[in-house]
Amino acid sequence: MRKDLVKAAANGLVPKDLEPYVKPALDKFKNEMAAELGMPDYDTIDKGELPSRMNGKVGGNMTHKMVSFAEAVLAWNYRQQLESGNNDEGADT
Repeated sequence: MRKDLVKAAANGLVPKDLEPYVKPALDKFKNEMAAELGMPDYDTIDKGELPSRMNGKVGGNMTHKMVSFAEAVLAWNYRQQLESGNNDEGADT
């Protein structure tokens, strides 16, 4: 399943059985990022009263961590390909 999940994620697809978990997982992740920035009650506060700089920091931190995670998944997948001798790098761009 892990290899299929990595391939699906690489193609921008969320497997059907995981779709119901996407929004709650992102909401939880967003609240964790806000808590790291000193806003532990982010899920209950009025975002309209929050300065855009603070909302931007939450979104920016989410993006940074998701990109870092994607890089790790891509690196893991690429290493697996190299170790298995399946080095399909595709066309040079």
